Amino acid sequence: MHCIPIIVAVSVGYLALWGAMAGVCIGSLLLLRTQWARRRPMWRCVLLSLAAHAILVGVAATIRFVGMPPGAEQDKPVRVTIVSMAPQPSIEAPDTPAATPEESLQPSDEPAVPEVVEAPSEEQVEEPTPAEEPLTPPDLMPEPVPQPEPTPQPVQEPQPSELAEQPVEKQPMPEASEPVETEPVVAQAPVQEPAMPQPTSTPTPPQPATEPLPPAVPASLAERIKPDRLQSVIEQGGSRETEHAVGKALEWLAIAQSDDGRWDASRWQAGREMYVLGHNREGAGGQADTAVTGLALLTFLGAGHTHLEGSYQHEVARGLVFLMRSQDNQGCLAGGAAKYARTYCHSMATFALAEAYALTKDKRLEPTVRRAVDYLLWAENKSVGGWRYVPHDRGDVSQLGWVIMALRSAELAGINVPDDTWARIESFLARVARGRHGGLAAYQVQSDWSRAMTAEAMYCRQVLGVPLKGAAQTEALNAIAAELPGDNLTNYYYWYYAALALHHAQNDGLAAQHTWNRWNQRMKRELLTAQVAEGANAGSWSPNTVWGGYGGRVYTTAMAAMCLEVYYRYGSPAGGNSPWIASRPRGETTQR
Repeated sequence: MHCIPIIVAVSVGYLALWGAMAGVCIGSLLLLRTQWARRRPMWRCVLLSLAAHAILVGVAATIRFVGMPPGAEQDKPVRVTIVSMAPQPSIEAPDTPAATPEESLQPSDEPAVPEVVEAPSEEQVEEPTPAEEPLTPPDLMPEPVPQPEPTPQPVQEPQPSELAEQPVEKQPMPEASEPVETEPVVAQAPVQEPAMPQPTSTPTPPQPATEPLPPAVPASLAERIKPDRLQSVIEQGGSRETEHAVGKALEWLAIAQSDDGRWDASRWQAGREMYVLGHNREGAGGQADTAVTGLALLTFLGAGHTHLEGSYQHEVARGLVFLMRSQDNQGCLAGGAAKYARTYCHSMATFALAEAYALTKDKRLEPTVRRAVDYLLWAENKSVGGWRYVPHDRGDVSQLGWVIMALRSAELAGINVPDDTWARIESFLARVARGRHGGLAAYQVQSDWSRAMTAEAMYCRQVLGVPLKGAAQTEALNAIAAELPGDNLTNYYYWYYAALALHHAQNDGLAAQHTWNRWNQRMKRELLTAQVAEGANAGSWSPNTVWGGYGGRVYTTAMAAMCLEVYYRYGSPAGGNSPWIASRPRGETTQR
């Protein structure tokens, strides 16, 4: 059927032309076969050329027969009509994009109104309920400070996320605090209307612009940020060498940080089962990223570096954001840690976040710290006090030290901790007291005493504002002095608590001062000698220690460096007055 228009399209003239050309070609071919053509080669070429050109002329003349019939393309004109249609409304409401950390905390000239968050009730602690949406931490990375606008800006209303109610099971947990939207940490001068000039007989000298004062750092944390810190270090028993060692440790920790802000425990040899004290802890520590991240951050904070000040602002900011992103909807900061490491992870991470908040008063940290404190208050064993591997279990002193430091740092930041919680802690310490005068301490109520627990309990009492006195203090000092650094296996955990306790008791008398001096000399010698001097791990400390198999190289480096920060980590008592200024005022502690 497709051939019909082609045949019709060929006219009579075209057929005659093709017939003539065919005759020429056939005649030429016949002449080529004659004797005449064979004797005349030139004529043969002429005949072939004539035949070829005849074929080309025929093709050129009838080229349209392979297309549509002449004029066929004009038979049916094509009409185009443009129709405008109104868009149909969507039946689904558009999703509101969730604010990312970068979007929510970009520097802005429009101050947000912070929501007032009430402190958790002292009478009743309820279970924190999961939020409907994942918690989104703010971006704490340092930003350039923009210039303030000369005109007042409208106030944005905060949009706090709502928390869903959940049935309460077993013992009530604290209700999770709602996230608090706060303004970015941007220095802005107060906006004022210009005053009309008034005639005066005496010219007024120009006055400097009024700038908002930076938030006051708690007195107990101020030693670490003093401009003449080296002089204080030397006066307190340190040296240029100890400060250099701390600096090298911070350099290594900065390099060891992962891209997402964490310090990866397993990457740095954590989680090796060492069967310390004959117990199988199932390689605890291999997934304790929030714990070692908290310890690394505490090392930076202890040397005066925050996410707003110092040489390591980016490292500290990334670490804090990682911890904030690790918090679940109940406030727990344990991350993916296993049973034996979970409470350590939560309390160490809370300690770091709370101390950063106390140092900077950065309101972006407050919601995370409040939820973390609420979780600790809920997880306590309310019958005998204390914390252990799982919530409400009978406590142990090893966990208690980190919990106390976390709660006290939160108090320094302005977050309330109920008096009855402190009273139960004090009661628990009395239950684990050992020795003729109560100066020694056991791991648990049913355990025997140990030097590490004695040092930790001694420090816990100092934080509570009820330090050991008289014969009890002498008993503790003698126990610690009987095993100085280098006398036995390297145990940075024991060294850390002993250094804190002895440093803050040094003004309690000649015996306390003598014990501190002996301890300090040995500790400096051992730590400065053991620090890696060269290679990829220069500045770190080996994890081949008593607890280093569980915590890894980040753990040992942080603990060793914090031992050398003891000279300025917290304020020391002046004039022999006790307790030291980082402890809770005695009026805040409920008497037993």
